[in-house]
Amino acid sequence: MSSLIFVGLGLAGSDSLSLEGVEHVKSADKVYLEVYTSPVSSSLKKRLEQAAGSKIDVVSREFVEDGRQIIEDSKRGTVVLLSYGDSMVATTHMDLRVRASNQGVKTQVVHNASILSAIPGETGLHTYTFGKTVTMTRSGAAPQTTVYNTVFENLLRRLHTVILLEYDYASGLFLDPSRAIGELLETEEELKQNIFSDDAFLIVASRVGSRYQSIKGGPVSSLRRKEFGKPPHVLIVPGRVHFTEVDALKALLKLGKEEIHDNSSKVSRLAESMVDRYVKKGRSALNKAKSRCTGTEKERYTTLFENVECYIDDAERFLNQGRDELSVLSIGYAEGLLDALRFLPIGKFNDIWE
Repeated sequence: MSSLIFVGLGLAGSDSLSLEGVEHVKSADKVYLEVYTSPVSSSLKKRLEQAAGSKIDVVSREFVEDGRQIIEDSKRGTVVLLSYGDSMVATTHMDLRVRASNQGVKTQVVHNASILSAIPGETGLHTYTFGKTVTMTRSGAAPQTTVYNTVFENLLRRLHTVILLEYDYASGLFLDPSRAIGELLETEEELKQNIFSDDAFLIVASRVGSRYQSIKGGPVSSLRRKEFGKPPHVLIVPGRVHFTEVDALKALLKLGKEEIHDNSSKVSRLAESMVDRYVKKGRSALNKAKSRCTGTEKERYTTLFENVECYIDDAERFLNQGRDELSVLSIGYAEGLLDALRFLPIGKFNDIWE
């Protein structure tokens, strides 16, 4: 029967291959081993071939992305595609699965541990407080805007971020954590959202799942010039840290409480910083305008002043509700009404913004 079975190797190669995975490898007509984001030891292929009882073909990510040979082989028999971690974490594998299914090939997945499921267990950070994951590649002189903005959006929601650092097994090239931290500090200089600084709290996880695993945490100043050794590496930017997460970080990473910071506490939405600033200016201008009015003038402008105050209150209320567009519009209406006073011929409102 034609079938394509995706088997995750987990994080320790053949040592973490499940019993179900071993059985599929043994019964397959063809076995492919993909090498891309994790190192493959010289003994891994040999041990897998011993389990399979037949030859295993090592293939590149480009071969898997193309997928035509794999699908054709699957139409004639059972094919197993082995890959590190959990196969379905990679969109490339899902694309191949969909294409194979559309061509009448039965597909199956044997799941295993991935870096994304391992990080919470190795650091103590809660699984459900992680936001969007992002991959950081060697950029040359270009700023790491996509990575930076992903971290920013996660921190706004008080969530942690996993940054996967580029590693190409075929070429041996990888992004070193020290270089990655340096590039993020440079991007901070350009975008200035107060995310990365010397006292920002980071975690660097290297070779997770192997016997050479290393996980280090602390402020950027203590990590940016460290040597982290061979790949693969990931950076973790924690957001708001629960007290149970603090306890775990202290126990597992041997960190002092003073080294663990809430990176989200310094981050604010663009609308938040803008509206806060204009609310203060608007209230100040409103008070000045009111103080310039006496007697019948107060009655003449009462409705206008009440509307300004309502719009300012609305701006703050909408901001607290996360309705940023309405908040910005409201403070804009308040400013517009106050600005209209400056066009009156009497001249007494011309300096209310000063």
